[in-house]
Amino acid sequence: MAVIEVFDMRTSTIGIHKRLADCAQLMGLVGLLLSSPAIAEIYPIRGVWVAPNRDFPVGPNEACFTVRMSGIEAVARKLITGLLIFNENKRYEVKLNVQAVSTLVSTKPAEGGYWVTEFPDVRRRFWFRQKITYLLTIIDPTTIEIRNNSHRTRYVKCGPRGKLPV
Repeated sequence: MAVIEVFDMRTSTIGIHKRLADCAQLMGLVGLLLSSPAIAEIYPIRGVWVAPNRDFPVGPNEACFTVRMSGIEAVARKLITGLLIFNENKRYEVKLNVQAVSTLVSTKPAEGGYWVTEFPDVRRRFWFRQKITYLLTIIDPTTIEIRNNSHRTRYVKCGPRGKLPV
């Protein structure tokens, strides 16, 4: 009569080593996934953009020159209507007496532009943040338009000093 040996993978030293190796491999994979940076959304545009004041008509170069010379005080003096700075996933906005910073949540291509969704960095009542959604239209490399609700505002790009056409 032949003796049949039952080989139990759970209790043998080879089985335990194999299970430990599989577990270590799984933990390494989980660690790799958790340590890799998430893919962040970025704006389709960058730089400093100004909205010239319709009551004080100046060209785009003059509006940018005004911002370079007096900074955000140009908005307070009503020489320009607004100032936007887009940088990676942040948008800095200056209008009248309000300075705001928003963080980009998503950009979705749409017909005629991008639907942009943001959260302001400042929380309102009870720790809630109001979501901001608008249509960003790139008219040409130096002009954009932002449409939210019933408002349309055109902005012109300010280039670095010495790079503006004369």
